[in-house]
Amino acid sequence: MKKSAALTTNQRSLTLLVCGSILGILIALSGPYASVTEDNTVIAWVNDTAIGRSQYSQALTLYSQEKRGPTIAQDRALILERLIEEELLVQKAIMDGALRNNLGVRQRTLQTMLDSIQSKSMATNGNNAEATGKALEGYIEQLRHTANIEWLNQKPTPAQASQ
Repeated sequence: MKKSAALTTNQRSLTLLVCGSILGILIALSGPYASVTEDNTVIAWVNDTAIGRSQYSQALTLYSQEKRGPTIAQDRALILERLIEEELLVQKAIMDGALRNNLGVRQRTLQTMLDSIQSKSMATNGNNAEATGKALEGYIEQLRHTANIEWLNQKPTPAQASQ
């Protein structure tokens, strides 16, 4: 019986981690990138990671849309606490290697990223599958240009890669 209770706790923790990660990704992707390196844009620090005013504002806007009444000071404090908790969970997941080592977390994160790119493309281009595919290719190409990729062996030719 203890084993199933521990499993339930582990599943609950993983679910919380995934939900927090997805929420963070969605908040990050929902608006333009904003630098939080200047102290006047930072609302809180969590282990040397900034929670920016724009991230807080986006979370507060999402919360306000769901709430029927006006947002009060207690609500704003709750939102900041949730962002701090989310950041702590994300940092723990990174420390534990969850994104790299847990296939389920990795697949859900990748699916969330793909869904986000697709929905942005559909908002721009309508239900055009070709344009959506090109948007994804463009996004990945942009990531490749900013990444440091080092092949350990000679880069395969297209013929070798298809084998």
